[in-house]
Amino acid sequence: MRREAIDWISRGPRKPARLTASAHWPDGTTETVAVTEMSYLGCRLTSEHGFVKGETLKLFVPDLGQVHAQIRWVRDGVAGAKFLTGDSAKDARRARLGV
Repeated sequence: MRREAIDWISRGPRKPARLTASAHWPDGTTETVAVTEMSYLGCRLTSEHGFVKGETLKLFVPDLGQVHAQIRWVRDGVAGAKFLTGDSAKDARRARLGV
């Protein structure tokens, strides 16, 4: 899927973090993940469970609650996730398509 330049939005600055969260994949798998950077729009995750670009998961972060996220990139067991807030039809479409 080719995206227009107007579709690109700056992710904003991420701040260093050291949080432990629970990730729930659609297939029912649950794993502990480490959140090492966070912004209002997304975060960086590490886990022994492999990540796949485009997949969606639910993150349960202590004191913050549940958030749906989509994996946007994966490198050497580290992944970048974008929070899916449901505010945008484009976000919902991309989550369904896995892009």
